[in-house]
Amino acid sequence: MGPPPASLAHLPGFDPELLLVALERILPASASSRLCVAFSGGLDSSVLLHALVQAVALHGRYELSAIHVDHQLQAQSRAWQQQCEQVCRALSVEYRALTVTVHTERGASLEAAARHARYAALGALLAPHETLLTAHHADDQLETVLLALLRGSGVKGLAAMPALQPLGQGWHARPLLEFTRAALQQWAQAAAITWLRDPSNDTLRFDRNYLRHEVIPRLQQRWPSAALSVSRSAAHSAEAADLLEEQARADAATLRVGSSLQVSKLGRLSAPRRRNVLRHWLRGCGASTPSTRKLAGLEHDMLSAGRDRQPCTEWDRFAVRRHRDLLYCLPRELLPAGGARLWEWSTPLALGELGALSMVPAVRGGLALERLPPQLLVVFRPAAEELLGRSPGQRRKLKKLLQRSDVLPWWRDRVPLVVSEGVLLAVGDWWLSEKFVAVGATGMRIQWQGGPVVRAVTHDVES
Repeated sequence: MGPPPASLAHLPGFDPELLLVALERILPASASSRLCVAFSGGLDSSVLLHALVQAVALHGRYELSAIHVDHQLQAQSRAWQQQCEQVCRALSVEYRALTVTVHTERGASLEAAARHARYAALGALLAPHETLLTAHHADDQLETVLLALLRGSGVKGLAAMPALQPLGQGWHARPLLEFTRAALQQWAQAAAITWLRDPSNDTLRFDRNYLRHEVIPRLQQRWPSAALSVSRSAAHSAEAADLLEEQARADAATLRVGSSLQVSKLGRLSAPRRRNVLRHWLRGCGASTPSTRKLAGLEHDMLSAGRDRQPCTEWDRFAVRRHRDLLYCLPRELLPAGGARLWEWSTPLALGELGALSMVPAVRGGLALERLPPQLLVVFRPAAEELLGRSPGQRRKLKKLLQRSDVLPWWRDRVPLVVSEGVLLAVGDWWLSEKFVAVGATGMRIQWQGGPVVRAVTHDVES
């Protein structure tokens, strides 16, 4: 049998001086002297606030404030807010209270939704270069790493919570990550600090609470320094994730064509580099990272399909589509074209996320003013399919025009078509029916602005 577990007394302690050293180790040079503590009133944030008050009193250098977020999820939340205000008043710390509404989508985690609402609100309130301090500690990091392992996360997930990251116009710092919950509680008790208890922290149906109460205590009986050891592993994973991101940026620079990726070059990378750059590209497009299985399917479908095919892989709210040699990342549900819209063309016509149409005087050409009625109709394919030529019987098929102009297939039914009395006058601001073009007379030109990029990116395909 091995030696008995080390005593908790061998673990590092906590005090305001150690906190200040930890904080200044992670604060960036661009950070201002303004520090704002996210203060829930619980043990961890109470220790952070009280210790910072002592450190600032001894060393100056910082302007300290506190902010309390009420998620409105507990009946006692109003009383907690008032108690936090009393604590800050007793400590002479500037105090702000913030109320957020938590919206959960079907199947989503309440904890994740609350976290998203909280940081969105806090980020919006930070002054330029101000730092928000949260009281996440080594035990929280252990919980986060275990949850990431149980979800099958890669190194980015195993990196868990960073000590510093951008937030709003400032920064979000976690200066307690190198201290255990036991060390914080020992200091709080010695300093006679009181704190609030949230009963929801004891609800075992939440995964994090189950780990905290049922799993981690047994781990720490055997390995008392588990939290600090796992925090070091998380830091190593963060370094590995940074290296992968650096490689992904370098690979993406050789593959990018506009906001798309070139399939022929992507296929020449090794499978790990290929998947790495795909994840990086998808994050840059604002998409959620697909599961390992979905990513493998995306990789196979996009690389193996013939050049004349247009494969599409969908997940969550996103889709990747291939057109010729390029990959495009789009919303899963394309913007709806909608029904016909009346357009009093003397004023612009808003088309939602498809942009807006307006009419401006043309230097030459354009639509003949004398032939324009006060109202036009804006429709979408297949409501209109032909542009008229000058001579009777002349027609230009819209389908062929869109194909020749490299309009991406999934956008061809969403180009606004301007119609008068059942006759197609114009396609966006691209083409006019020649029969209605002004010749030697005042003309009006259509402008289509603010819409999505609907034409294929042009590039040279390597053999």
